[in-house]
Amino acid sequence: MGSGASSGPKESGGLEFYWDFRSPPSRCVHMTLKALGAKYDPKPVDIFKGEHKKPDYLKINPAGKVPAIKIGNFNLNESRAIATFLCNKYNTAAAKKLYPRGAQQRAEVDRLLLLSDEVDGAIQKQINLGAVMFAGGRPSPDQMPEAAKSLKLVAGYLQNNNWVAGNNMTIADFFLATPFWLYEICTSEDDQDEFFSYEGGSTVKAWLKRIRDLPYFEEVNAKGLETFKQIYSSKV
Repeated sequence: MGSGASSGPKESGGLEFYWDFRSPPSRCVHMTLKALGAKYDPKPVDIFKGEHKKPDYLKINPAGKVPAIKIGNFNLNESRAIATFLCNKYNTAAAKKLYPRGAQQRAEVDRLLLLSDEVDGAIQKQINLGAVMFAGGRPSPDQMPEAAKSLKLVAGYLQNNNWVAGNNMTIADFFLATPFWLYEICTSEDDQDEFFSYEGGSTVKAWLKRIRDLPYFEEVNAKGLETFKQIYSSKV
């Protein structure tokens, strides 16, 4: 979810958050900020107008991607790196739950953060997001069984817990849920019903509802998901 880079040895000044509301990695960081109750200065970057490639933004993130943060002359990009940094920076009770301080618990969250790529890869086999959006490609409905492997995978971590890393919600929940939000906006209700009928589907669906019920979920995600849905639908 973006490439990582950091620069600047100092952390002084307020937190500036550079993001596009349509960007899934941006929304993961935004969810983290909301869960932390952190104060920040939002700096919208319209990637569909190429603002992420303009010289001023490239000074903050030379990779030309969103999201990124800036604190004084310290810059950081890559969504997972930002989320973990924020939890480290804010030494609050919320931060300690979102990104545990114990080495073993933290390693589990780190593993799940990386696992989100595997979940996304499985789902992309059906929705083919990048190709549909930018290369005239088509979705692959026959790949639903491959996409549904993501359900069994995540359900295996959830088991009887409310959250993927145990009894407390962590940043891993935000990142692992994101591919499923994409699946929902890129498929029909009939497809979704069939998809969630696969092994693990009911467990994952209940977990997604818990995330959707968070008080800041709609504020962070509703507009971006709806806009993305409209764009994707116009391409297929």
